[in-house]
Amino acid sequence: MKTQIIKAIFTNLLFVLGIILMVMGFTRGVSTVVKTVVFDKYPLDSHEEIRCETEVPQRVISPEGDVIPKEKSEEDKQKCFDRLEQSRKVGQVEDVTNSISFFVAGAALAFTFKRFIFSKEGKGGDK
Repeated sequence: MKTQIIKAIFTNLLFVLGIILMVMGFTRGVSTVVKTVVFDKYPLDSHEEIRCETEVPQRVISPEGDVIPKEKSEEDKQKCFDRLEQSRKVGQVEDVTNSISFFVAGAALAFTFKRFIFSKEGKGGDK
């Protein structure tokens, strides 16, 4: 009797966990699709979005020992914006991968344990 209860609890928990993972994967996937469709560029965290404008300029020490801020060249700015675009692509790929992974893992758990929960043997009485 106790093993049946433990098995039932275990299978029900894994089934519920699978459903939760599926819901999380679905909602993250919808969020990723909406971000891709609505925005011109895939959005990043706010601190990353303004990274190229707020980077601290490098400092150069003059022969006299004075610290002089060095202005960023156009080449440095372009490299920063290129890295920002690369970060956007990586972020988008990670979001898509995570969404699909959560959904597939949840579906595997839910469908695997669904057959144990809803089988004819589980409803009857092995008492």
